[in-house]
Amino acid sequence: MAKLSNWQPYDRYVQSGLVDGQFLNASFTMIAAGPPRLANIGALSFAANVGTGTGADDIVFPIGIVQNFNLSHNRQFNRIWEIGSERSFFISGRTVGQLGLSRILYHGPSLLRVLYAYYQDLFPPTLIPSVIGANNVGALTVANAHNVKIPAGFENMYLNLASDLFNQPIGLMAYFRDSNEDTVGSIYMESCYIPNHTIATDAQGTIIQENVGVQFERAVPVAVSALALVGLDAADQELAGF
Repeated sequence: MAKLSNWQPYDRYVQSGLVDGQFLNASFTMIAAGPPRLANIGALSFAANVGTGTGADDIVFPIGIVQNFNLSHNRQFNRIWEIGSERSFFISGRTVGQLGLSRILYHGPSLLRVLYAYYQDLFPPTLIPSVIGANNVGALTVANAHNVKIPAGFENMYLNLASDLFNQPIGLMAYFRDSNEDTVGSIYMESCYIPNHTIATDAQGTIIQENVGVQFERAVPVAVSALALVGLDAADQELAGF
């Protein structure tokens, strides 16, 4: 049982180790697109190879002008009761992950185009050059170098979700730093597919906004040089009964 005898609401924070002004928010979060699997990257450190569109060593490409990002997991549970008791058991089921992105259509690649930034198909009649560069690591190591038949669009504007380009998966990385620019953590969503895409504006609007829903096969935490675990100090351990 936890000891609460040292609980001091007027004098102490519940959790120690939190530094004033050291926080996470959208300004220190980056979303980037890349190859479908971390295995495509191999032993390379992708944290040090965030694409700029200029180098052959680039692995993932940062998605700019993002307005909203949400990531969720839903885990199924089967609850079982028994005759003769009011108690129940839980059987764990499958976990399904999904995410959503909202982005402003600005000068440069559209949202569908930038999500497939690493992908390239240089065989006619449908040509898809990589946004990162012809020799980018992701394009060179992709397992299924599919020859696209139905164009998704041309140059910067991809709007045709019916294209067989979108039969191919991608990967998405979320990278988190705090306000001191210390890395807190990173996660890579593998085998991402896009089941829906919308683009919208109105007569009085000043922007055009795109939205995509994304389903992914699994989310893989990425080991990066990050802040050490912020845990309990000695006084907190005594308070918690350790």
